[in-house]
Amino acid sequence: MAHAKLSPSGAHRWMRCPGSVVLEAPYPDTGSSYAREGTAAHELAALVLESPPATAQDYVGKRIEFEDDGETVHWPITQDMADYVDDYVKLVRERAEGKTLFVECKLPIGHITGEAGATGTSDVVIVDHANATIEVIDLKYGMGVRVDAEENEQTQLYALGALEEYDILGDFAYVAMVIHQPRLNHVSEWVITVDQLLDFGLEASHAARTVGDAEAYGAEAYLFPAEKQCRFCKAKATCPALRAEVAEVVGGSAAATIDEFADFTPETVDMQTGDNYLPIAMSKVGLVEDWCKAVRAEVERRLLAGQNVDGYKLVEGKRGPRKWSDADTVETLFKSFRLRQDEMYDFSLISPTKAEKLFKQNPKRWAKVSERITQSKGKPSVAPATDKRSALAVQSVADDFRDFLQTDEG
Repeated sequence: MAHAKLSPSGAHRWMRCPGSVVLEAPYPDTGSSYAREGTAAHELAALVLESPPATAQDYVGKRIEFEDDGETVHWPITQDMADYVDDYVKLVRERAEGKTLFVECKLPIGHITGEAGATGTSDVVIVDHANATIEVIDLKYGMGVRVDAEENEQTQLYALGALEEYDILGDFAYVAMVIHQPRLNHVSEWVITVDQLLDFGLEASHAARTVGDAEAYGAEAYLFPAEKQCRFCKAKATCPALRAEVAEVVGGSAAATIDEFADFTPETVDMQTGDNYLPIAMSKVGLVEDWCKAVRAEVERRLLAGQNVDGYKLVEGKRGPRKWSDADTVETLFKSFRLRQDEMYDFSLISPTKAEKLFKQNPKRWAKVSERITQSKGKPSVAPATDKRSALAVQSVADDFRDFLQTDEG
């Protein structure tokens, strides 16, 4: 069947903002080079896992074929992609040893979402009879956002589908969900009981019915914008609830003006809520920034489609960097000028990242090289109080000055 309307990959959004499904319906599915790269990595991983003892290295320099939006794509397999895919393959094979492995599994989710025949595709399902556990593993090839398995709606829907599909293979007591992002060197695992998963299934079913209400009675009452669920929503540039949210944040309150907002300082208090306004505004910054990007992208999409957007037009942007039309002929030409090598070529030492790949199979050499690597500490960055990283202990400039005075007087 066609791609499920209430797909596992979009579950975080439609479970929290049911009306978004209605708003997104008219928008076309548009891919990107990043999405195609991710698809290529998934196709390569499946090919390797289904052909043991093959590795992704066997396919470097070749192309992998897949369909995308009606077009046949032939994506080149680079050394980098092979390295990352092999990291994932190694993890899967280690976890699947002595167990039953299923690759690229179409799993039923219609019993949860109410869509007849709806399915979701899990990258890997592992049946562990000895521990009465069913496991789903999700490869995420992107590197923009780190994703954790704990309470992840997508992998929980896959797990519910796996229970439905493979229930005949045994009585399961536990479900393990694993997310692997090899390009971020990130593996996250979450293990829960089957009963806990079934409780989530009830929540998902309720959310799916609410989507039906939004379709029947209009989306507006079922729109609940927030940074995470709006991030990948195709309709966020025109969403009335998000527009109202942004207007309220920028205005300071529903009735406040831009001028009033400009007067806010960390010491002032929002008259509507009675709370300091700065943390309220900070919590919405990501949402507002994403909205701005979405508006710009939607205007560009309409103009590229030949539609009119009053007051705006397409012009040629900044030109790309200059490059040789044919490097080989230029090289020959330079040699005919009798140029020295240091005049013709730029040489630089490879980076630590490239060095690690070069010496990956030689631990002794890598140990000697790694001793000569330094890395600066990350710059202080603002994060929500719920962030799992430890808070930095920061001493104010006034404290530094006080310490200096005490030392001087002593």
